[in-house]
Amino acid sequence: MIAVILMLSRGSHSRSHKLKSRALICSVLLWMSTAVMTRSSSTSDLKSKISGVEELLEEFRKQLQQDESGSREDEEDGDRCISGFKAAEERIIRASASIEQGAAFLSAPQRVFSWRDCAHACCSHPHCTAAIIQEDLKQPDDSLRCYLFNCTYRGRSVCSFSFQPGFSTYSRVNNSSRPHEPGRGSTATDSPSLDEPPRSDAGQDLVVQLPTDWAVLDGRDSTDDHDIIHYEWALVKGDPSVKMKVTHPGLLKLSGLREGIYTFELTVTDTSGQKSSDNVSVSVLAPAPNAEGQKLFVYIFLDYF
Repeated sequence: MIAVILMLSRGSHSRSHKLKSRALICSVLLWMSTAVMTRSSSTSDLKSKISGVEELLEEFRKQLQQDESGSREDEEDGDRCISGFKAAEERIIRASASIEQGAAFLSAPQRVFSWRDCAHACCSHPHCTAAIIQEDLKQPDDSLRCYLFNCTYRGRSVCSFSFQPGFSTYSRVNNSSRPHEPGRGSTATDSPSLDEPPRSDAGQDLVVQLPTDWAVLDGRDSTDDHDIIHYEWALVKGDPSVKMKVTHPGLLKLSGLREGIYTFELTVTDTSGQKSSDNVSVSVLAPAPNAEGQKLFVYIFLDYF
């Protein structure tokens, strides 16, 4: 292109021809500058696009690394949960006997398809120490039945078990009812002390016979591993005219009882705000018949005949 311009300048002799040649040269130079600028602009745009793609790839790479890291952490947490259990096949909890000793049934998670699912459900519950699994082949989705228990009461294990085919029991190795914390390898020795929920005990059911119209309910056998700070009594069933008076924490005096059956609920609260409730019934019987009146009636009845 430069050679053409030189030839045009050398071959121009007349004034008019020189003007035309200069105009042509200007046109060519303008076209060349436009082409160069266009090419430069295209190159700049291309570099900008490439730079944008590289930034997106870098962000994607970082996100992928984070996802992989999170996945590894989840797997480690899951493995830590599973490794905290000891399996006992063909063993089932003796629920009634264990609960009498202080154990507590927590829940029965749904859609459990493996013992790992049941164990993870136990790990996610703040007070779970034992997971009992029962295969139920009648279920259409081949799910398992999972039962979660807290077998720790006052710092010791109170659950008892018996042989039962079709069941498996998975117990926490350290019998701790605190969940595993992600990212920490802490053990029971360096974790804070446990705080179990209270156990409410409203006392034995009572039977009162009129004309005695009063009774005292005693809930002082309620227990907690730390301390009970509040007792609350409530009438659940019976004549609402009965008079209720708290004479001492855990004690409730009833007066003005009438014939019928009453049900009262005791709710206790511990130092951390955990609550537990228990019911007690009071049966009020009608007065006993007058014995002297019966004898008089019999004598009159005999004299009549």
